[in-house]
Amino acid sequence: MTTRTMIISLLLPLLVLSIGNRSCIFANAFGIVHRHVPSVSRILQLSAASSTETTSVGNVEKYDDLIQWFLSSSDKSYLSPKVGFRPSTRGGLVTGGYGTFANDDLVEGELLFRIPRICCVTLDDALTDLECGSAFQKLLEQFGPGSDTVIVAGYLAKEYLLLKEYDRRLQDGAKPDDNTPEMRRLSNIKFAPYIRTLPWERGVNAQEHVLFWEDEDVEALLKGSLAYGDAIEIRTTVKKAIKVLDDIISPVIRTARGEQVEVEEEEGWFRFPWQQSKEESTPSSGETKALLPGLEDAVRGAFVISLSRAFVAPSGAGDGKEEDRLEPILDMLQHSNIPNIRHKFCNDGSIEVTAGLNIQSGEELFNQYKGEDKNDSMPYHRFFTRFGFVPGVTEPVANLIAERSTIFFPQRASV
Repeated sequence: MTTRTMIISLLLPLLVLSIGNRSCIFANAFGIVHRHVPSVSRILQLSAASSTETTSVGNVEKYDDLIQWFLSSSDKSYLSPKVGFRPSTRGGLVTGGYGTFANDDLVEGELLFRIPRICCVTLDDALTDLECGSAFQKLLEQFGPGSDTVIVAGYLAKEYLLLKEYDRRLQDGAKPDDNTPEMRRLSNIKFAPYIRTLPWERGVNAQEHVLFWEDEDVEALLKGSLAYGDAIEIRTTVKKAIKVLDDIISPVIRTARGEQVEVEEEEGWFRFPWQQSKEESTPSSGETKALLPGLEDAVRGAFVISLSRAFVAPSGAGDGKEEDRLEPILDMLQHSNIPNIRHKFCNDGSIEVTAGLNIQSGEELFNQYKGEDKNDSMPYHRFFTRFGFVPGVTEPVANLIAERSTIFFPQRASV
């Protein structure tokens, strides 16, 4: 298979993933109750081990930073003082999943928050990015809307890796206001406070997505289930995307890390693999190109974030078009089949969230990630592989798999 054919095969499945399956979906993490189930002890142990970060004091601080960033990003940003964030009633202290709560009584129709488009992560952010925007644009021109998911994931991964480099430099003694080109760039990552709240690793915010699983876990737990084929397809697609995005992202991150990067002056620093000469694209015998350290985990986490949190909204351009985007603040709400909030889209591309009924102080606010009209269009086992949870089901997914629930396993006809 040629490199070009490989990348086409990469993007076609993503086209399927990106069309028609996230309308009005605000997927978030789900709570896992760590009960002992012998046949799935490995996945429960891994989930428990990965949740240790989630109860730290730093969690509170990063949400305070998120609020400050959100309110200062636009004069149209609004967050009611009657709303706050803390561990969710859906197992928050156990899993680390945070939720949104009423800090005071709310009246039906009361405005809770308004999120302007400028605070959202969109395809435009990736395409206009100073460092990788031109390469992302080439990817879009070559493959069309089916590459949106790859591009946004690549942009998120790149910004996340730059943020990690910024933190490393601070630990090494650099100051946020150091007047060097490197620190000026690293201290101005647009979505930094939001990026810090996202589930980049398994268990953070109770995220349990098949992209975080080990290959042996997928084989042991899902093989023979309705979710197996879809899980394999998504995981394989992301593995291919990692190789493509490495060519785009690596030069930026290596430069930020102080490494020497060779740049092609005439054609720019980035070329697709099929645009390279045979000598450039073919490793010497026994040699394989090493991925940028940290890139694989960053891209995998970015795909989990994009698949589980992005939803479709009007672009606000007045052209009737819609876009996939990430909505800070709104994606803090946990799921319920009986939501107590409402949301509407405004002409300028912003979204307003109001109380759907009278809500008492201390109650958690819930959104419905999946409308009732969508229930038949996406089976629950596929919803799990795409978004990381089963909507409306409180039983831990690990238990459902162990018990061979009909959500995951087809029933055999009785003899």
